[in-house]
Amino acid sequence: MAGLDATRTYFLGNRIWWSVALFAGPVAWAVTRDIVPALVVVGVFVLPSFVLFDTDRPWWPDQVKRLPQDPARTRRETRKLTLWAGIALLAGLAIAFARPWA
Repeated sequence: MAGLDATRTYFLGNRIWWSVALFAGPVAWAVTRDIVPALVVVGVFVLPSFVLFDTDRPWWPDQVKRLPQDPARTRRETRKLTLWAGIALLAGLAIAFARPWA
């Protein structure tokens, strides 16, 4: 990751990961017309995120491991994560209800 800030990579990856998870669930529901595959898709994405984005993991550099001690930045980034995830969920639901392929 030459040239990339580890904390920026961490937060951007986290936002993208959660956005994909919350977008894919409603789309899976629309394609299969069943809630079980949608829950499986969301689970497949969400459960690994708790491991990948845990700041105590050895693959994260010290910059990321110190993030829990920076409440202002964590709060700001949590707002961004919530916004991205909410937009992705709404987009997924819009596609699910519109079902443009049906």
